[in-house]
Amino acid sequence: MTDYSGIGPVSRLVRREEAVASVSGDEECAAGRSMNVVAHQDDDLLFINPVVSADLAAGKCVVTVYVTAGDAGRARSYWLGREKGARRAYSAMTGSSEWWAEDKVVIGGRSAARFTLGGGRVSLVFLRLPDASTSPGRPVDGLRRLWRGELFNLRTVDDGDRYTRSALLGTLTALMNKYQPDEIRTLDYEGRYGDGDHADHHTVGYFTFAAQRNYSWPHEISGFMGYPVENAPANLGDDARDAKLGYFLAYAPFDSKVCQTARACLGNFYAPRFSRSIRTGD
Repeated sequence: MTDYSGIGPVSRLVRREEAVASVSGDEECAAGRSMNVVAHQDDDLLFINPVVSADLAAGKCVVTVYVTAGDAGRARSYWLGREKGARRAYSAMTGSSEWWAEDKVVIGGRSAARFTLGGGRVSLVFLRLPDASTSPGRPVDGLRRLWRGELFNLRTVDDGDRYTRSALLGTLTALMNKYQPDEIRTLDYEGRYGDGDHADHHTVGYFTFAAQRNYSWPHEISGFMGYPVENAPANLGDDARDAKLGYFLAYAPFDSKVCQTARACLGNFYAPRFSRSIRTGD
């Protein structure tokens, strides 16, 4: 198996991500457009890939929306680090050494951080809502309670924008209208809370599936299983597994909570996630 700990795509990453420029998100995408909507900065890498990297290899335009900050109740430096890790992973998937341009995308009076890879074919959008952490001073399980109507609104962890349930649905639909994907992928919207998956995964799946009902551009939508993939048979070959692991290892140095080497990742509870990618809804 290939050792991705210090070679390969990881060595070709951007060197000056702090550069800020104005990059259009309206590039012509003859190969198609896809959108991924996930909860945390590693969900697309662990659960949806390898179709994300396949889209990029095919020349498609790709936008990924991260609904929560993935903050785990930690300091700002932690979740900003995870965002940087996501950029590094996409740089590795594209084989690009170009800069990431940072700006704000404004939808319905609320702004979200957007990073666009040079050329405009790849965009990452961060809504930065708090995740399900039970840390003091924040709503407990806020995103699920917002979905259920048990919480009137939820504030972002950066600038304090407030999202009601309808506002978050409207924002996701507006992002779909803006980027016009012909394929939308998200987390498991067919599963139920308590089935072993993370509550944020299901909630983002539910929000995305509901939001796309108001998106009229012809499209397909798929859900992808989260943590319960460990109970399913492996469905990826060794090459696909190793590539998926390599892209994750581009992200890993920016998240102290995850495995940091190929050996560690294939020797603990992360292992099943690299050899599996399971669609739960089409």
